[in-house]
Amino acid sequence: MGPSSWRKTAPDGGRPPQRDLSSISVPTLWGLLDAYAAARPDDRAFLYLGPENVEQEALTYAELHRLARIYGQRLRQHTRPGDRAILMFPTGLAFVVAFFACHFAGVVPVPMVPLKGARLRNTVHAIAENAAAAVVFSNLDQASLVHAQLSPLPSYRGAAFIAVDLDETGAAPTADPHEALPHELAFIQYTSGSTSVPRGVMVSHANLAANLEMMAEAFGNDDSPTYVGWAPLYHDMGLIANVLEPFYLGTFCILMSPNLFAHRPWLWPKAISDYRAVVSGGPNYAYDLCIERRDLILDAGLDLSSWKLAFNSAEPVRAGTLQRFSEAFAGIGFRPQTFYPCFGMAEATLLITGGSRSEVPILRPVSRAGLARGSALAPIDEKDETQAIGCGRALRDETLRIVDPETFDAMPDGEIGEIWVAGPHVPLGYFDNEEVSQRTFHARIKGEENGERYLRTGDLGFVLDGELYVTGRHKDLIIVRGHNVYPQDIEYVAERAWPGLKTNSGAAFAIEDPDSGIQTLVLAQEVRMGNRQSIDIDAATRAIRQEILREADVTFHKIVLLEPGSIPKTSSGKIRRAETRKRYLDETLAILMRRAAPASDAEPAKAASGDD
Repeated sequence: MGPSSWRKTAPDGGRPPQRDLSSISVPTLWGLLDAYAAARPDDRAFLYLGPENVEQEALTYAELHRLARIYGQRLRQHTRPGDRAILMFPTGLAFVVAFFACHFAGVVPVPMVPLKGARLRNTVHAIAENAAAAVVFSNLDQASLVHAQLSPLPSYRGAAFIAVDLDETGAAPTADPHEALPHELAFIQYTSGSTSVPRGVMVSHANLAANLEMMAEAFGNDDSPTYVGWAPLYHDMGLIANVLEPFYLGTFCILMSPNLFAHRPWLWPKAISDYRAVVSGGPNYAYDLCIERRDLILDAGLDLSSWKLAFNSAEPVRAGTLQRFSEAFAGIGFRPQTFYPCFGMAEATLLITGGSRSEVPILRPVSRAGLARGSALAPIDEKDETQAIGCGRALRDETLRIVDPETFDAMPDGEIGEIWVAGPHVPLGYFDNEEVSQRTFHARIKGEENGERYLRTGDLGFVLDGELYVTGRHKDLIIVRGHNVYPQDIEYVAERAWPGLKTNSGAAFAIEDPDSGIQTLVLAQEVRMGNRQSIDIDAATRAIRQEILREADVTFHKIVLLEPGSIPKTSSGKIRRAETRKRYLDETLAILMRRAAPASDAEPAKAASGDD
């Protein structure tokens, strides 16, 4: 399949077909669970797959309803409506029970990454202190560890710790559930922290209902499709796209462990094949992992023809990845039109833009030089051409604008600026952070000061023919001689420049000499575990530099190769470029050491660096 078969112009049609919202009689999650448990008590709602995709846990609507009432009543012994409860679980159905227990009691759930070691301790403690929860939920296996981690914190010395047991056999209490109002909080979602300290987005029941309906319309899911998901449940994609959206639709959801997927990615398409799933997705790197394990997937005798919507979001969507994945798995039923690039973030509940189901992704040829100058222009020649990927259009009741991030002026089509969005799915702000909330969630376009309040997404992009194209994060942008350099593009080129480099494990950034003001461009790139002893450091750094110069017409002065696992990432796998830059300056990055020469010519080992 050649690139030309992928290209298409934006569809003439506008938004996806709209459903009649008056038919939705139950606006809250607990109201839906009440209805499902009464009408379909024995239908399976959630299934969790363990190692080798063995069915490990399952919940019918009746079982979820009973367990959520039991633990919701226990919550009431320690809380009042509006209090917060931390949910610190590995992926599994105990998390789902705790989440719905909070809704029964009127308590605000706060999903949090489970802490297994020292890597995320500071982040977890900062989130916990900010949330100041009255209760901490965990499962039986993690209860003592979670208690040891959080009980020493000042805010948790009087907190209650509750372990959820899916084998609980008690009868459900007869107490009435909390009747949630639209403005009350459905949960607090902490951001990934890729460019700043994680902040808690206050998602109301009204915000959640609006976004779940937007997703239903955008995905075209009126036929109760089966979902498969492996994203962490403390992450907005895992919680909303893989748990709450299928629950909202009243359909079957199969969950997997993100750690299991990372080590055995072929189990993801196997689950899709085994359960005839229709909807499943993840970040771009998930599809790259499957491409790397292509032979294992093809040899497994899978059938991916049921897969109708493969959403791709949460990081830059790569045209090459979409093409390679489709070509690799066409023989087992995967179709190019199954791919669904979209754009979203926790600050907008989740989904912001999406396209039309069953249309192949929009790939628009644009000028590399034009993007560097801040405009989407037609390419001059083949060398100047790159592919911009459409991430969909504004959805129901939503306003999408491209705005100059410095002047707040609205920008015309084809000009790159910050993506701003307004609509009923956009929350009011961050928990206990009024100053940053005002800057982020209450922005006004110049000349429209009495108009809508907008969410500043912090992402850059442009709009053409109504389609949104995302180009990168504003805070990560590198300016070289007045031209824009997007670090994710540099990292993508670098990791493919030499064998043995680890994908999704590089960080490009700029540092500045405080005396001279001279800017230096730095790339830090991990090697794969199996190549750390054999890689030719000098040849690899030369190849990386030359490939970046060829592809991006920019010279990176310093290139360092790192030990595996050295690049700091968020709990959801995003590169923390600012933290990488800090560690580089602090000389705390684990730079790969040169091997000593043999015999008497040996010299002390030294850090590997491709400095000019």
